[in-house]
Amino acid sequence: DQRFEKLPYFVFGDFNFRLDTKQVIESLCSTATMQTVQAADTNEVDKLIFRESDNDRKVVLELEKKLFKYANQDVFRENNGTSLLEFDKELSVFKDRLHELEITFPPSYPYSEDSSQGKQYMPTRCPAWCDRILMSATARDLVLKPENEERSIVYDNIGPNVCMGDHKPVFLSFRIAAGAGKPNANKHKCCVVQ
Repeated sequence: DQRFEKLPYFVFGDFNFRLDTKQVIESLCSTATMQTVQAADTNEVDKLIFRESDNDRKVVLELEKKLFKYANQDVFRENNGTSLLEFDKELSVFKDRLHELEITFPPSYPYSEDSSQGKQYMPTRCPAWCDRILMSATARDLVLKPENEERSIVYDNIGPNVCMGDHKPVFLSFRIAAGAGKPNANKHKCCVVQ
């Protein structure tokens, strides 16, 4: 609507973004063999079990409704799981309107809610970066302004080793000049809310 001034904006929260699970499974289980388990009453596939081809046919992954039990959870933590970012595609629909800084933290969901397992994922779903901070192109330009580069810009999660529920909250920390992003900023007095 042209009646209103366009200003930089941020959109953040739990977007329930999921990884392309089919491609994740193909990547994680590329050398495994798949076994199907059918429900006794309907003969529909109820569960998938992926086993290593050798190594005593050890179970690598079990899949069923509300179950994603992968044997090596370290893959989601090694290098902060960023090798799996190629399967994070839901934001691509908005690539012309919404932007995000580089993700360098592990998937934010689904963490164990057991207070003694702050780094463990629950075996309920494929871990994913559900919690995000997105921004307009003009907001991204403000965050990445050259004068901000000498100051620290941090996009990360909170409490990486502590149980905080099934999601790890994410944050974006940066400095910005008062009035930045407003046309005619020099003509207006601005205040900073903390």
